[in-house]
Amino acid sequence: MSTPMAPAPRQALAEAAPPPAQNGDRMAALGRALARETQAVHELREALVRQRDGVARDSIPTVHGSCDDIGRLLVTLDSSRRHRTALLAELVPGPDPTLDALASAMGTSFPAELSEARVALRREAEAAAREAAVNRVVLQRTVEAGEAFLQALFAGAGGQDPVYRLGEKRDDDGSGHLLDRKA
Repeated sequence: MSTPMAPAPRQALAEAAPPPAQNGDRMAALGRALARETQAVHELREALVRQRDGVARDSIPTVHGSCDDIGRLLVTLDSSRRHRTALLAELVPGPDPTLDALASAMGTSFPAELSEARVALRREAEAAAREAAVNRVVLQRTVEAGEAFLQALFAGAGGQDPVYRLGEKRDDDGSGHLLDRKA
C-alpha cells in the first residue's frame, strides 16, 4: 500500500486556487490592501515622531493627540492585517497564508507589483519600529526626570515626622499653642 505524495507547492496552488480571472482580482485586491497597510504604517511612524516632538516641546495637547492617533492607527493596522490574511487564505492553500508562502508557491510568476508592495511595507514597518524604540527611550527618560524632580522637590519639605510613636518624646519645650477662633 503506497501513501499518496503531497503535491508540490505550485501544484497545490494550482489545484486549490480558483480560476485565473478570480486570482487576478484577488491579487489586485491584495496589492491594494498592501498599499493601504503601508500607508497606515507610514501614518503611525509620523504620529510617533509627533509624539516625540510634543514631549520635547512640553506640549501636552500634541502628546495627547499623537497618543489618540497611535491608538487609532494600531486598530487600523490590526484590521488591515486580518484583511490581508483573509485575502492570502484565498490564494495560498494550507495553514500559513503569508506573502512569503504565496511568493514561494508562485515562484517566478509572483507579480512584481506585489513584490514591491511587500518590500515597501517591510521597509515602512522597520522605520516605524525604529521610531517606536526611540520614543520608548525618550518617554522612559522623561518619566525618570519627572520622578527625580518630585523627589528633589519634596526632599527639602521633610522636617519632623508629624506622627509620634509609642515612647517618643517631643523635642520642644512642651508649651503648645491652642488656637480657638471663638475665644
